[in-house]
Amino acid sequence: MSTLRHKHLYMFHKFWDVNGDGVLTWEDFRLLAEKYAKIQRRGKLEKDVFERWQSILEKWWNELTSYADYNKDTIVEFDEWLRFFDELGKATKCFKDLPDFLQLYLHLFFLVMDSNKDGLFCVKDYKKYLTNQNMDVNRAQECFQFMLNDEDRGNSNAMTSDRFKELVYDYWVSSDANSQGKYICGPFDSAVMDELEKMVKKRQ
Repeated sequence: MSTLRHKHLYMFHKFWDVNGDGVLTWEDFRLLAEKYAKIQRRGKLEKDVFERWQSILEKWWNELTSYADYNKDTIVEFDEWLRFFDELGKATKCFKDLPDFLQLYLHLFFLVMDSNKDGLFCVKDYKKYLTNQNMDVNRAQECFQFMLNDEDRGNSNAMTSDRFKELVYDYWVSSDANSQGKYICGPFDSAVMDELEKMVKKRQ
């Protein structure tokens, strides 16, 4: 469980908790909509693009809270988040078994990550993602190589959409310290687990 917890602490704080208050609220998702809109338009915030992302992420937030907000306080605390993905791993076998809102998220996540729009996720895309998220870029090559399989190598060291989704699913649910998808959302083990734990907050 410690590897799973470490991965989710990293993703929770480095990606989802945009305002840095230690919990997830709708405000984090509104800020994510703004971030995605800017990435899509190469740094420009255009109203129609932002509103489209906001509509998508509002639905995503509503679905997430229906599953993971166990105490129904309209906030998702880290332990609720981790419980949701732990239970998800026990109830599913692959990304195609995920609830529709997570499958839609994986589809959109791949579209955002595929920065050159060639239908493949390569190390350049990975580096761009890490840079955009203020994550450790120094280990990008090492981490990306770790995730490749023979199919990826046959695609010039790049992943198809389904391979990418498979690895994100692995990141979300696997407790295996050597699972192949452990770096797909970032080099989580570059961050000290105890420091990430200190960032966790509970609603008073």
